[in-house]
Amino acid sequence: MRREPVVCLFCGRVITPPQEVITEIGEVIYGKCECGAIYVCEPTGHNQGEALVQAMLLVSPEGIDRIELDVDFELRERDYNYRTHQYVYIKNWLFSGRLFFLKAIKQKGDVAIEKINTKITKKDFIHLVENREFEKIKEVSVKNKNSLGWLISLSYDKESLISWKAIEAMGYAAKSFIKAQDIEPLRNTIRKLLWSMSDESGGIGWRAAELIGEIVYSEPSLFEDIIPILWSQREEESFLESVLRSILKLSHKIDLSDYIEISCDELENLLKHKNNEIKGLSAILIKKAKCNIALPEDVKKTPVSVYKNGEVITVMTQEAEKFL
Repeated sequence: MRREPVVCLFCGRVITPPQEVITEIGEVIYGKCECGAIYVCEPTGHNQGEALVQAMLLVSPEGIDRIELDVDFELRERDYNYRTHQYVYIKNWLFSGRLFFLKAIKQKGDVAIEKINTKITKKDFIHLVENREFEKIKEVSVKNKNSLGWLISLSYDKESLISWKAIEAMGYAAKSFIKAQDIEPLRNTIRKLLWSMSDESGGIGWRAAELIGEIVYSEPSLFEDIIPILWSQREEESFLESVLRSILKLSHKIDLSDYIEISCDELENLLKHKNNEIKGLSAILIKKAKCNIALPEDVKKTPVSVYKNGEVITVMTQEAEKFL
């Protein structure tokens, strides 16, 4: 193992070891550099997604309930030995620790939009979602910030058709905010969705990854820092299917290899997963990632649920790609 001094990946200052601290989001191993960067340690390599979420929340100075708006982030990371406080190049270890650095970068929009709350009830908004009235959803959403929260709540029941419609509607709502150059509510929503996927929240964001994916998909260049964090959430079994669906959709707009490292071995192992949805989605991602893996015939015929024109249908994996 080759070791080197631990310095801030933003400013180059030597940093002190991260400490275990009880925060409002639970116990976090972290520290803060003089340049303002937050660094969070994940000592085992097993929970990197959670560490990334913790770093994002800690770098938001107002906390989860009052996350600072108009803030973008830059993420940098290295292999790290928590016990010895050293950066490490590890060639043969299956798991290694990781040190994540996150720094807030202020962004100022050029155009201010009028803050108007359109008078619409949640019941009326749900009616728009159920009927897929996307033009009205776009108009209402940008003028009534409650709409983003309503879409999140509609997504909770993953067995319900309206859950799929809410995810679809989130993409249209995101487009309206981007057109109005009002990005802050979208970033705020992403952070709260990531929080909903954390242990501290109770892990209720079953389809949060797909909601995040819709926001990112609306204009990937505005959310490049979110893509690796989104992919990291696959480490939690309950979010794996949602993460796979979101990443597959993003593959239509971006070259995934520019943002995330996809392990073909990991995907091949998922072909044996007990959940048919995960098995089928992994097979499709294998093709997207150009892995040199021959898909077994039984996997090609694995049934996968897909959403099309307001309905959920079941198709074989070999036919599902065009719907995802």
